Amino acid sequence: MMISHDDALEAARAFLRTSPYANQFTLVLQPDLSREYERAWAIRFDSQEHLETGDETRAPFVRVVIVPKDGAAPHLPPTHLPVAEYVRNLDPAQPPAGA
Repeated sequence: MMISHDDALEAARAFLRTSPYANQFTLVLQPDLSREYERAWAIRFDSQEHLETGDETRAPFVRVVIVPKDGAAPHLPPTHLPVAEYVRNLDPAQPPAGA
């Protein structure tokens, strides 16, 4: 099951509604900054508070949701790897940690 950009945006939106960030920030998707990879979409988001003020303390620590194209659960990537490297190494036979 390969999903479209629009489907990935909706999956990221649904994921963010239940994420820990939802209680801390007003989250805003940034579709124009999102990127398609072979195995997943990287959907960018930020907080309205950060976008309006530029204050990094009012921004989520991680600002991208990984939406696997195979229908696996959306998730936040680890912070110790660049997103492109993390997505490149996604094993379709293994669910991401914490999923």
